[in-house]
Amino acid sequence: MVNAKELLVKETREAFEANSEMSLMSALKNITQAEASWIPGPRMRSAEQIVRHLAWCKSWYCQQGFARPMLTVDEKTQNIEEAITLLASAQQILTECLRGCSAEALAQPIPTQFHGESAAHFFWIMLMHDLWHGGQIKTRRTQYRTRPPVAT
Repeated sequence: MVNAKELLVKETREAFEANSEMSLMSALKNITQAEASWIPGPRMRSAEQIVRHLAWCKSWYCQQGFARPMLTVDEKTQNIEEAITLLASAQQILTECLRGCSAEALAQPIPTQFHGESAAHFFWIMLMHDLWHGGQIKTRRTQYRTRPPVAT
């Protein structure tokens, strides 16, 4: 029988990288810098900006909820490989925070600005956040590949 913590660890990994169809990392597989930098419309983020947003959120919430040092996330640079490396580092910190929680700690609130209902709820929100933005990235990549040619 899988306990709640083991299930959260498994599902967090699935949402981030283990599911070859629906994970965040599957959405980023073989992404080019051109795809990553493309912005589909006004007031929308590029795929790379989404990746940096995800890294920042994971790092910021782990700093608030678990007193982990925050990673430096520079949203102005344009390098998708660097952004993905940063995201992987933030995911490692998030996973360490989850693995460090006892069953009792998972049931307790954590001191975050948002999503502090319980540690378990926080980790659930973070895995849904990965899936949500992974879908956005896949959609942007499809739009990029099927957009009309740019007139010169």
